[in-house]
Amino acid sequence: MRCYQVKMKDKIVSIHQSQYLPWAAYFKKIAFSDTFVILDNVQFQKNGVQNRNKIRNKNGEFWITLPVNNKLDEAINEKKVVSNKDILKNWKMIEQSYSKSPNWKQHKDALCEIYNQSYENLNDINMKLIRYFLDVLNIRTEILQASELGVAEKKGNLVLALCKKLSATVYLSGHGALNYLDINCFEQENMKVTFIKSESPVYTQPIEPFIPNLSIIDFVMNASKEEFESYFQG
Repeated sequence: MRCYQVKMKDKIVSIHQSQYLPWAAYFKKIAFSDTFVILDNVQFQKNGVQNRNKIRNKNGEFWITLPVNNKLDEAINEKKVVSNKDILKNWKMIEQSYSKSPNWKQHKDALCEIYNQSYENLNDINMKLIRYFLDVLNIRTEILQASELGVAEKKGNLVLALCKKLSATVYLSGHGALNYLDINCFEQENMKVTFIKSESPVYTQPIEPFIPNLSIIDFVMNASKEEFESYFQG
């Protein structure tokens, strides 16, 4: 199965916070980029999706959460996992939810291995899982972490500074950024800003009714090869 990137002479960069088991649109954004920067050194968002996401079982959707320390004003890559027992509890939730899914056997051993390792930092397990699903989806985009790039700007200037650091000619953004992105600043640096729709895929779920906007793990466990290709080509 192949995921297709935009083919053009421009260097396309996209940027997003580190997330735990992100939804499929996160990976589609990566697939349409040449370089994807994971913001691991920005402030952790309480009740966001940096340490939780939604999966489903026969009773419906629910949050799967990795508890982290509750210190204020910490960056995502400073957040500590409370206990590795919680990581194993998450694995049990995944196993109970997807052991009868059509693609379970293909992924269970690799995911079990990831969840049975010890992690001190939230971002470490986030990165392990993101890289696993990128490999599964055959997405070969360059992945960088913001903490490795030595960019000191904050908030509104950070995205532009990262794009300049990477010699981007196009910044690929979600539509939510329209509320805060100053497109004129990008144009002054000879960069274009393009937008990608953050849409959940529609695919076969063994249990009805269909529930959208779930973690990538639901998509990977249940979708067919044709459904993967249809989503990532669109």
